[in-house]
Amino acid sequence: MTSKTKSIKKNKFIVFHPILIGLYPVLALLAYNIIQLDPIYAVRAIVITLLFSILVYAVALLITRERHKGGLLASLTLLLFLTYGHVYNLLENKSYLGHHRFLIAIWLIVYLLGIWGIFSFKKKPRNLSMFLNFFSAVLIAIPVFQIAQFELRHTQPKATTNPAVDSIWQPQAKAPAGSPDVYYLVLDAYTRSDMLKKEYGYDNSQFLQDLRDLGFYVADCSKSNYSYTPSSMSSALNMDYIDNFASDIMTENRSFYDLGEFIKHSKVRQLFASLGYQYVTFDTDIWWLDTTDADIYISQYSSPWQKLMNFNLLGNFEKYYMRTTGLRVIEEFANSRQNRYGKALLTTEKAHYDRILYNFDQLGNLPSTAGSKFVYAHMVAPHFPYVFNSDGSFNEDENARGAYTNEIAFLDKLVLVTVKQILAESKVPPVILIQSDHGLAESVRNANLMAYYLPNGGEENLYPDLSPVNSFRIVFNQYFGANYPLLPDIARSASYQDPYNFTVVDYPCPVK
Repeated sequence: MTSKTKSIKKNKFIVFHPILIGLYPVLALLAYNIIQLDPIYAVRAIVITLLFSILVYAVALLITRERHKGGLLASLTLLLFLTYGHVYNLLENKSYLGHHRFLIAIWLIVYLLGIWGIFSFKKKPRNLSMFLNFFSAVLIAIPVFQIAQFELRHTQPKATTNPAVDSIWQPQAKAPAGSPDVYYLVLDAYTRSDMLKKEYGYDNSQFLQDLRDLGFYVADCSKSNYSYTPSSMSSALNMDYIDNFASDIMTENRSFYDLGEFIKHSKVRQLFASLGYQYVTFDTDIWWLDTTDADIYISQYSSPWQKLMNFNLLGNFEKYYMRTTGLRVIEEFANSRQNRYGKALLTTEKAHYDRILYNFDQLGNLPSTAGSKFVYAHMVAPHFPYVFNSDGSFNEDENARGAYTNEIAFLDKLVLVTVKQILAESKVPPVILIQSDHGLAESVRNANLMAYYLPNGGEENLYPDLSPVNSFRIVFNQYFGANYPLLPDIARSASYQDPYNFTVVDYPCPVK
């Protein structure tokens, strides 16, 4: 091989930095928000960004007719376009630069100067291309490593172990024929009745009386053991306080979304499986809450991939990602003009509305499903976004005054219809636990709703200040021969920013 041939091969390295620089913003955004969403919901944004980066690179090569300058032009274009929204967020309302008309002008000047510099190179900018290749590879390795680390940590489901619970009772045989189905209906962020009236001026006493008329026991002084869903639901479904089964998460001060594994593979689920029950759960569109490996997983979609192919729906991650790029200008212009296209991009709330209605509809049909069932139906309502008007129509302004209580007004009707259907169509009287994981306002965050239907004498074990940590202890004791002692009903409040720094709170019982 001649020295000339070696020199040609040496110079013929691949210029790939435009592709990596194009992918970095979306991967970095995913890595930053990884604890709040399943990476699968970012796949579409990643694929579209990759194709867009390739297209920009191809056009730049056609313009420059040279790979080094073409790569620099593509990287400059992608960098400015994909970071515009980030810069705008930093400057918005802080100075005169925080307006599109000024920032766009600055961006165009920087872009034109960059183009001038690229075309002013006397020689092929080979060394700069090599540096950008290396720099972009190191840059993109950081979010890729964070995402991979997260995925590895959450790939293998772990069965919950807790000697304090395991040593008391374990089913020795399948439940006998005629054992009741168990329905656990969670209404996310539904505030206890007295606090609902005090804080929001809404009276749901008729709803509670209708439940009582159906045979429910309503715990008037109920309180949630924790003030946020991950800790509250993991505690309820493992029949204990989290320091007894997730002490490592607390000690290491890890994200409380890690408690999601204790929700998905809880002690209650294990016990019902040992009793021969099917586990039925629903799509919530929340990665740390969705138990897709349940015996029956109810969703409008046959798989997450089918959901990704629904191009009528723009996910929360995609919406936020758009606002970090140059598309923010287009989106805000479209929304300001109430353009139909702009509204079509904001369908996450409508998808949430459709999901709640679909899940309630399927919940009411479950009595016809063969076999014994433990049904965990976590409805992310009346949690924000408030998508229901009081008549059940779609609420287009979730920030409107009274949106929270309007949603509760409709949910009350929907719950009653569904419960009546379950009671009417069940061959054996079922156990139905209606509970909220917590309240809404910070001042009454642990004041939650609890209304239980425990047939054949189960109501005798209930009391006004019941908390979720004891719910399934009572159920297993009453209907399956367990002998769990009841734990003290303690409400532990903490902030979202410091979720394990608890303060014990209590609320006076309503005066009758």
